[in-house]
Amino acid sequence: MKKLLLTAAILLMASPAAAQLIITGVMDGPLPGGVPKMVELYACSDIADLSIYGLGCANNGGGTDGVEFTFPADVVTAGSFIYCESISGTTPTAFMDYFGFAADYDAGMAAGTNGDDAIELFLVGGPSPVVVDTHGDINNDGSGTPWDYLDGWSKRVDGTGPDGGTFVITSWTFSGPNAVDGCGTNDTCGAVFPVGQFTCDPAVGVEEDSWGNVKSLFR
Repeated sequence: MKKLLLTAAILLMASPAAAQLIITGVMDGPLPGGVPKMVELYACSDIADLSIYGLGCANNGGGTDGVEFTFPADVVTAGSFIYCESISGTTPTAFMDYFGFAADYDAGMAAGTNGDDAIELFLVGGPSPVVVDTHGDINNDGSGTPWDYLDGWSKRVDGTGPDGGTFVITSWTFSGPNAVDGCGTNDTCGAVFPVGQFTCDPAVGVEEDSWGNVKSLFR
């Protein structure tokens, strides 16, 4: 019986519809060094412990790099946007300089996209990481593809996702490559990244469970 419960619990955790957190934006910036490099996430419902989630950047179409950053055990309220940057040693204030506010986390290489790399959001609270949302094709370099965002950005369409481990290109809009070239700030750019704009499908988030709750099935 316990094996059946464990299987059901893992399937629940693996279901894209079970995710409270969703990828809503990715950017490869125009400042020297190709910064800011940014991943925007949105909380579709309250998250009691953000550390059940992690990020990874699948570089150059070489397949998943797995979890490269795990969030701290922060509490996040429904409707919150989370901004992850990859801080450059030469331009450490690039995110603030470009957007006018501070990022929430330095996610290191997990947000270190070059505009042709896929981003994966993982649920890490179980026995092994599970992909709950994806931007880009982890097995293909994005250069020259419809989702190429070199010196540009991608933004999720309202009410879509999360899409699990499958990239659904119709869930996204794209600035196109080189769209932000020459821009010094987001507000003055001809291709403004739509900060803080996303409406979640109301069905998303209602089934989320943490590994701690899954373990309670066996008490």
